[in-house]
Amino acid sequence: MLGHVDGTRPEAPSDGGTPEPVLLDGRYRLDGVLGRGALGVVHRAHDVLLERDVAVKVLPGVDDDTDAYLRNQAEIRVLAGLHHPGLVTLYDAGTVDDAHGGRQVYLVMELVDGPTLAERLRHGRLSTEQTARVGRDIALALAAVHEREIIHRDIKPANILLTGPDSLDGTDGTAGPTVKVADFGIARLADGTRLTMTGVTLGTVRYLSPEQATGVGLGPASDIYTLGLVLIECATGRPAFSGTTAEAALARLAGPPDVPADLDPDLVGLLTRMTQMSPDDRPAAREVAAELAALADADGTRVLPVTPGPTGTGPGVKGSTRRLGPSRAALVAGALALLTTGVLLVGQHLREPQSPPAQPVYPTVPGTLGDSLVRLQTSVQP
Repeated sequence: MLGHVDGTRPEAPSDGGTPEPVLLDGRYRLDGVLGRGALGVVHRAHDVLLERDVAVKVLPGVDDDTDAYLRNQAEIRVLAGLHHPGLVTLYDAGTVDDAHGGRQVYLVMELVDGPTLAERLRHGRLSTEQTARVGRDIALALAAVHEREIIHRDIKPANILLTGPDSLDGTDGTAGPTVKVADFGIARLADGTRLTMTGVTLGTVRYLSPEQATGVGLGPASDIYTLGLVLIECATGRPAFSGTTAEAALARLAGPPDVPADLDPDLVGLLTRMTQMSPDDRPAAREVAAELAALADADGTRVLPVTPGPTGTGPGVKGSTRRLGPSRAALVAGALALLTTGVLLVGQHLREPQSPPAQPVYPTVPGTLGDSLVRLQTSVQP
């Protein structure tokens, strides 16, 4: 039980006053519950040693030799090796005895005050710019994760934390990310090393990729697909796949999700590519972040085509677009003006009549040799 997770009970003082608070592992005071899930309970807590507020995730009690315990230890190792502004930071971790003779793993993480994206979406859909900001920051975080050969496997609104009440609008006065990605409890290394129970497909059914639904090998493209589903929900206010668990699982095997055509055309094109059935047809995380960064710019922008990089994995693909902000657009316009001026000057120079070259003046040479030179000069004049 969480109240006895460190094996201690609060003792009432002899004077009948308020009992001393229970501390997890003698250090962390557990306050209100921030969220519950199959893989643990997240508390708002206070570190009495460092005097700072934190989030503490307490995982269910398990025996040391079970798959669940190994999965808990794997989560600690994964989180400890990840450092990025768009990821929830791990501060500390440990294990304590529970009330039933088992062991409980706990994780101490930075406290993100904003609500989850799932809670925000209950109040309505997001604008194109807000959707792009959310997607940009998640994609940047996933790029850092994928470069470590790790797959999140459970990108969903409940695992996305808003960094503040105004972060979606970019008016919170900070230069930090709009959202942070949490819960690597079912992460899996991209090389196939299992961090989860053998034979069990984990992840929320509504946001599974086709690869997860069929149980085939997973790669970073699986996270891109699920991010695409999350962004469709952000932009429309409703899940891309609905219905019962079985219906939602089967729907993604029949074909890609419907991306409404009335959304921003650039967003439609990107979401369509992100949710292709074949993982090979989906863009990489950094490419997604680059295109969404352009959409997140709500100031005046101009649209220019983007050509693929040398390997086809550059900032865009054929047929996609990118936007240039006002300063970049001004530089491009200035360069074009200079180039145009140069061409006009060259053309004018070529059209002007050229003066005949001055005739050379030779020195006077007396005698027969001089007469021969004069005749030679006359014969070669134009």
